[in-house]
Amino acid sequence: TGSANYMLNCGLGIIFMPLASILLFWKAGELQELLAVPFLQKYMPLLAVGAVCMIATMNDITSPSVSLEGKNLWLVQSFPIAAKQVLAAKLKLHLLLTVIPAIPLVIAVEWLIKPDLVFAVMIPIAVLLFIVLMASFGLFINLKIPNLNWTSEIVPIKQSMSVIIALFGGWVIIMAFAGLYFLLDGILSPLIYLTLICGLLLVINAVLIRWLFTRGAKTFSML
Repeated sequence: TGSANYMLNCGLGIIFMPLASILLFWKAGELQELLAVPFLQKYMPLLAVGAVCMIATMNDITSPSVSLEGKNLWLVQSFPIAAKQVLAAKLKLHLLLTVIPAIPLVIAVEWLIKPDLVFAVMIPIAVLLFIVLMASFGLFINLKIPNLNWTSEIVPIKQSMSVIIALFGGWVIIMAFAGLYFLLDGILSPLIYLTLICGLLLVINAVLIRWLFTRGAKTFSML
């Protein structure tokens, strides 16, 4: 809350996810008629996951978080705590401010589409794994290409390469998964595909988080 620019540019999802959930409840009747197309019923759980994840990408809290330390980075590095604890705090902030507002949106989406029980469980799992991916990927990119020599905080928030890569990278990942299912439609059912995607996200998250708490922590200490 100490930076209005940070809040406005990197935390819009905190506002838009609850607003989207309210809109879904408010316009539920009209939307249910619109979505009652037989062709769409098969893909509805996948579309729901994609829609929630797309809005979740509006939170890119970790991607400028290292750069925002700027010339005061030495203060954080001098604290009597391990570097991985600093990185963990940045990850937790992103997760806290993204997962909590995503909960009512997932509830609203599931109330709207009324998925089977197994999809009702898989949808929030997939969304959670994607949010973890965006948090860890954003921090990974910012450690790789930090900008600590700025004179205005708007530079690392809006003009840094790490923010651009993290934001558009999230969109690319969602579209890539959608395109992949389009190619595999008829071979894999939506449930099997969503299960495989969750498994893939789990592996990628484990690799990224392990890197952050090992080599990433060393990188942070040497910036």
